[in-house]
Amino acid sequence: MSSTDTPGPLNGVRVLDLSHVLNGPFATMLLAHMGAEVIKVEQRESPDRFRHAWMPVDADHDGYEFLVVNANKKCVTLNLKNERGREVFLDLVRRSDVVVENFSTGVMDRLGFGYEALKEHNPGIIYASSKGYGESGPYADLRSFATIAMAVSGWADSSWRLSGAPGTQVFGPGDEAAGVSMALGICAALYHRAQTGQGQKIEVSMQEALMGFMVSAFHEHFEGMGPAGAYMEAKDGHVATHLPDLTDDLFKRYSSALGHPEAIDDPRFATAAKRRENLKLLQRTVGEWMKQFTARELFDILRAQKVPAGPVLSIGQVLEDEHIVARQAFVDVEHDEAGKLQLLAPWIRFSQTPASIDHAGPAVGEHTTEVYRDLLGYDEGTIDELREAGAI
Repeated sequence: MSSTDTPGPLNGVRVLDLSHVLNGPFATMLLAHMGAEVIKVEQRESPDRFRHAWMPVDADHDGYEFLVVNANKKCVTLNLKNERGREVFLDLVRRSDVVVENFSTGVMDRLGFGYEALKEHNPGIIYASSKGYGESGPYADLRSFATIAMAVSGWADSSWRLSGAPGTQVFGPGDEAAGVSMALGICAALYHRAQTGQGQKIEVSMQEALMGFMVSAFHEHFEGMGPAGAYMEAKDGHVATHLPDLTDDLFKRYSSALGHPEAIDDPRFATAAKRRENLKLLQRTVGEWMKQFTARELFDILRAQKVPAGPVLSIGQVLEDEHIVARQAFVDVEHDEAGKLQLLAPWIRFSQTPASIDHAGPAVGEHTTEVYRDLLGYDEGTIDELREAGAI
């Protein structure tokens, strides 16, 4: 799943990426994986702060997370508040298919680059915008981050309550849910434009996008039934399993494999309905059985019986897992400053137009001259003048 000579399915699509941190860049990362030409636009004096987020203050290279979500992208510097820089931006818009931004509500309009303004210069432009709370409603002007999105969507509360661990730091797709949603919206808008010639604006709320990933939590709220899956303790870790929806045949194999064939004759567990009715008792009972085995033993025993189960793996264990290795789910990429990086390969796999990763995130302004020269046709003298004027 590394570099390939076969163009990806979005080959020929050009995206101007004005987004920063993780929400928007995750969307454009997916587009870049699929072959779109993504041009990341940064201000030279204040580039994307995500470059050094979660990094030591004296770090001499961009952070892993930045390099991952900006893989395959080009990077130019541009000052949108400089008059000549504004002209350059409009030149880019006229030659692009998509503009992506995740500034606070109103910023692009104040710059004169909102959707209505840009479509005057390119009627077919697709303008994708993601905010913490969307662009309408009483919270529209509030800034947000992933942790906040997880708080106000119900994600954090559901995670705390159902895990019995209130107050814990919850990792979750607070940014990624909006990013996936925006990428999907952009692909749909590109198809619509191919049919009609019409561009359009796409708006994604981080709060609502994350709620869209919480169908099970809403089911628990409206139906009063908690999650069916469970993490069971083993000798040396935990194993995920799914007890109540096992067929009678699977439960018989499950209990027999763990040394308790008599369980299928227990009237409390004899049918799927009874197992669901007595779920908490069933989980406690099976939990005692599982403590006699290591996580790997349990996985191998249950896998042999074709019973759904999986060990709880650390990130290090995931990287070494035989299945992940066999599927070549990670790709090694060399980076001038960070060295050899192990990046997750594109997980959307196409049979005819493979997605790929050619390089990790670019340096600030790495492709400024290339893009302005080759795409906009500016000569070296013009590019130098723009630099001296503070436009790029």
